[in-house]
Amino acid sequence: MRKYLLFTTVLASFVFNACNKESDIERSLSAKKLSDVKVPEGFTWESSRNVTFKVNITDNSFGNLLSVVAIYGPDSKLIAKGSAGVGKSFETTAYLPNTVTEAYIIRTAPDNSNTTEKVTLNKAEVNVSFAQSAVTVSSAKSSNKVLATSPNCTSGCTQSVSLSSNNQTVTISGGKTVCVSGSNKTLDVSFTNGGGTLRLCGTNLTIADLDDNKINDPMKIVVTDGSIVTFDDKNNKATNFNQNNNTLENYGTITFDGGINLAGVLTNNGIINVIGEYSTETQTSPQTVHTNNGTITVNGLMDVGSNSLFYNNGSIKTTDFRVFNHATFFNYCKLWVTNEYDHSTTMKNYGYIRVDSKTFINGTSELGQYNGAQLTTKDIKINGTIKGYNNTSLVKVTNETELTGAGTITGALQYCDANGLEKNLGTINGGATLACGLLIPISSCNPEGNGTPVIMDTDGDGVPDALDDYPTDASKAFINYAILGGADAGATVTFEDMWPIKGDYDLNDVVMSYQLKIISNASNAVVQVDGNYMLTARGGIFHNGFGIEFPINRTAVSNVTGATLEAGQSKAVIILFNDMHNEMYYMNTRLEDPKSPSVSYSFSFQVNDGTKLSDFGLSEYNPFIWSQDAGRGAEVHLPGKKPTSLANLTLFGTGDDKSSPAQNKYYVTAEGYPWAISVPIKSFTYPIEGKDIITAYLKLPEWITSGGTKYKDWYSNTAGDYRNKENLFVP
Repeated sequence: MRKYLLFTTVLASFVFNACNKESDIERSLSAKKLSDVKVPEGFTWESSRNVTFKVNITDNSFGNLLSVVAIYGPDSKLIAKGSAGVGKSFETTAYLPNTVTEAYIIRTAPDNSNTTEKVTLNKAEVNVSFAQSAVTVSSAKSSNKVLATSPNCTSGCTQSVSLSSNNQTVTISGGKTVCVSGSNKTLDVSFTNGGGTLRLCGTNLTIADLDDNKINDPMKIVVTDGSIVTFDDKNNKATNFNQNNNTLENYGTITFDGGINLAGVLTNNGIINVIGEYSTETQTSPQTVHTNNGTITVNGLMDVGSNSLFYNNGSIKTTDFRVFNHATFFNYCKLWVTNEYDHSTTMKNYGYIRVDSKTFINGTSELGQYNGAQLTTKDIKINGTIKGYNNTSLVKVTNETELTGAGTITGALQYCDANGLEKNLGTINGGATLACGLLIPISSCNPEGNGTPVIMDTDGDGVPDALDDYPTDASKAFINYAILGGADAGATVTFEDMWPIKGDYDLNDVVMSYQLKIISNASNAVVQVDGNYMLTARGGIFHNGFGIEFPINRTAVSNVTGATLEAGQSKAVIILFNDMHNEMYYMNTRLEDPKSPSVSYSFSFQVNDGTKLSDFGLSEYNPFIWSQDAGRGAEVHLPGKKPTSLANLTLFGTGDDKSSPAQNKYYVTAEGYPWAISVPIKSFTYPIEGKDIITAYLKLPEWITSGGTKYKDWYSNTAGDYRNKENLFVP
């Protein structure tokens, strides 16, 4: 009986707590003001988090010369930069937006060759090591592109099919998206009236007779990340997917057993293996466009023709290669032909082409070599034109050249045939030279390279000039940014100034946007900090000042310009202004009032104690305001940030404040509400006067109640269901 009572008591408690939790969430989602939202225990209010990077170099081929490590986020936004060598790792901690889930770590060696590692930021620490001649570069990064994110079979599906047996027929019609999951199964696919999208999620799936689908409505096949799919014609013929409006999108691994004839649009972000011929079929409207961002291997002929366009941003290896019939091929990375290359139309080579046997440049066609591109071939017959554009490129022949009477070598080009041109009846002009010394660095796309690099280090700091942001100043080497560099580089911090009393949570009493440049030397020690801040609004009634505390001792700072190094502090505290009313006439929070221009502040200071970038970090540091009305000690910081040495600690625990230094808890109320928030964009649009922030940013309550796991982009997403523009200050 006691066990039964205990069980029912625990069950009742569980049900009560679950219902209570559900009611908290429901109450939060229907909240009219921020103070109605239930804040989870321990919620930090941070839209960013710290990620530590440690990069090692095991390549000792450059002696004591240092490599440069650059870490980029999405859209090539710089995260951090520094030096590394054998036994000298590059380490830093960056404060990254929670929306940033991957990064590219690029190692540039002293000879200017690049290798890159793409990493997923699902941990607080990232460790990467670069060895000699490591070809780990993402082909997408090498062409300044970022791969798209793969869809899945759990969202966006009109219909879901789980394969339970072999030879099931999956029908796609009416423009629907049919998601198919399963493993080790064979299936038949039928596109009917209206077409649609087939999304495949599984391993060892085999599709037979895809070419039975011959409708003119749009047909799309998506192979998702991690999926393994084989297309296998039952009659041992090539797979035909060449009707109008076809799309094939790959994020996994595809094998075409017997070859592929494909019109329409192909985008490869994964791996494609073709056993047989790869052919871009004839199609004029819409035009056939193939884009390779991953890896394609063809055991046979790769045939690109019939007015099609092909963009190779990744790696292609094929037995034979032909581009003909008004097609245009753009090679931005690597094309390796193990037998013959036959060229009868336009090839634009920005990367590397290797031909193990013979290259044919046929009459009226052009091979365009752009900006240091390289073609290496055993033999070549030139009956058309090879032309170099912009920076000098290279053609390298290891055996025999035949330049016919119709052939031309011209433009910004070095033509290297160590044995001389065995047959030379054509034209060499326009700046083209017969030479072999052109320096082309080894890279992810070009594993061969050419020439011997001359490495200059003018200031003698160990960082080659070409990689040094300050090549003539041995005290400086690298520029880092906090927060992420880019088009909207920087962040915004917004304050309520009623502390220790709750405010109205329009969070516009002081609004400061900013970007910080952290300059380090060849040893990755911070030597200078440059700040650019902007006061955009002063909605508060108090005479607030603004400052930033940096994580170094005050005695380590010198040569401060554009701001004041505050006296009496143990840490370095930079003061930008003491009274915002003297800085900005109008508040910039009420649409009916005139608008003041934003006020800019630029400052700089030197750091003299050798603090490493790994200790200094790249973050928002510790911005704060204080009220002249309440005294210098009445500081207001972001939640969780400690006060400076001049703060009045007796104010903690008064009013609505529940700071507890003993518990390392600062600047939050008993319910967990803050007096300031920070968002990792510079152009943050704040609420108008008196409008609670959740009435303007509609997804903010769910971000809070989820502990920051949902709607991580609540502050930047401009979709209509994210914002109520009527409550935002948009003049």
